Amino acid sequence: MSVDKVATDHFYKDRGDKTLQNWFLYEYANVLFSKIKESAKLSAYRRRHSEDDITAFCVYFSKRLRRSIARKNEKKTSRVEIDGRYVYEFYPENTYAQTQRLLDAAGEAWEEQLMACNVCSNLCLTDGFEITSMFDSLEESN
Repeated sequence: MSVDKVATDHFYKDRGDKTLQNWFLYEYANVLFSKIKESAKLSAYRRRHSEDDITAFCVYFSKRLRRSIARKNEKKTSRVEIDGRYVYEFYPENTYAQTQRLLDAAGEAWEEQLMACNVCSNLCLTDGFEITSMFDSLEESN
């Protein structure tokens, strides 16, 4: 059984959505979830929000990175931008301090995910629109 808190089916509706980029975003959402759960600075946030809400936020934040990933791949920016707007869109009443703590967790998750990508041959960020069987393989193993 999977220990991931974010389900794969948040990232695809049909076979055509089972892309490398969606796989990357699924993995990132799970890393972000773990960073939020581990952060001492986010204990008040965790008390105010259920695991389901935190999961929904991680899925939303992860999916919002698509545009930033595309801009980097198109060489319009030098790096993927972790943007506070993504937090405020999901939590419009969030404080500045809480948003910064969530952005810190998001940045740490991004760096951790990229380190995992360094040892992986799938090229999820550069060949993102290629269909992958990784979603199917994970479902079969559960």
